[in-house]
Amino acid sequence: MPHGQSAPHDRLSVPSVYDTSHGWESDMMGTHLFLPHSAAVAVFQPAANNGDFTVMDAATGATRWTRKVEGVGMMSALVTTEQGQDYLVATSSGTTGEDAVRKGRDVTTLDIFNAKDADSGAVTLAHHLELPGEGTVTDGGGGLLVRLGDETIATVDPATGATKSFDLTKMKPPAGECHLCFASTKAVAVTSRGPLLATDEQPKAHYWVPGVWSGGALTTDSENKLFMTPVRTALFALWHDDGAAQDTLAVLDPATGKVRAKVNCMADAFHRNEDAAKSASLSANGRYLVQDDAAFDLEKGTGRCFGDTTQTKTVDFDGVTDDGTAFGSTLPVDDSEERSPVVVDIATGTVRADRYEATPFGDFAGYGLFLYNANDAVTDLGDYKVVAYRHAR
Repeated sequence: MPHGQSAPHDRLSVPSVYDTSHGWESDMMGTHLFLPHSAAVAVFQPAANNGDFTVMDAATGATRWTRKVEGVGMMSALVTTEQGQDYLVATSSGTTGEDAVRKGRDVTTLDIFNAKDADSGAVTLAHHLELPGEGTVTDGGGGLLVRLGDETIATVDPATGATKSFDLTKMKPPAGECHLCFASTKAVAVTSRGPLLATDEQPKAHYWVPGVWSGGALTTDSENKLFMTPVRTALFALWHDDGAAQDTLAVLDPATGKVRAKVNCMADAFHRNEDAAKSASLSANGRYLVQDDAAFDLEKGTGRCFGDTTQTKTVDFDGVTDDGTAFGSTLPVDDSEERSPVVVDIATGTVRADRYEATPFGDFAGYGLFLYNANDAVTDLGDYKVVAYRHAR
């Protein structure tokens, strides 16, 4: 269907805060990347050693710009944010410079675009980087994190292209914090002051930014162990103090390690694990964060627990919008029940039952953005298309 404000052909079962009669949809398959600071959606379509970016307006679906990129191997794409700007990154890893006589060299390439610079349609490449060695590139929260084997990482500032390399074998937790600690070191995230590192012990470990801050100051746990994971530009942390009846859940400033908001929730060793902690979701404007059964307002520095009580069921959150409307479901009391979808107002703590099957993958510019494919057997996100519904008025 043509882009615009006519009703999308596909009417999904979505929360009642959306109006499925107004919006747009695209049949373009590929990797969907949401660009909240640019009010846009990007689709990346890889093909062997190249790929195509198409960036669409989040409110209308109109194409803003397209760009072809080339790499040295199968390409993939991601989005990262730096100082309120969204950057699209196409990356590949492989061998370059090889011919009948010369051996090639292994490299990891990064092509970085400022997503908003190209509103006029004249997109330009911000940076093209070739890092020595084959590696994988991820969004580290405060920059790009490149893993080059088990022992070497690099961080990349998408705004400037500045790159720093680190030998993980030479980086250990601060003295006195990790007693008899022989675990290897891994990189977890990128902050504006360096990489966030951790001992390779799960689900809890020691975390630190070399020469800047360490997680041991946050907890009275005799072993100073925590769990941390980046959630876009924020950092979610979880720990259990010695003798405490509840877990502490917090959102940290990645640059300083200081607590932005925290809440104590009832401990549940089965429920609180690494996978659950990684389910955290941050609103597009960065104000609200939900994780498991906890919700945070980072502007007010507050948090709420939505766990099991004598009167209410546990809420398991899926996502949250810029106005603090969160989506999720209540957990069944026993195996005979099914989850029930709910909508939560984080400001008031009000939980109300709703009827929907799909939650938005992103919500900004007045629209909820959903990924959809009629084939239930599809598991590859690249096989999905985007459907956008306007907020109900």
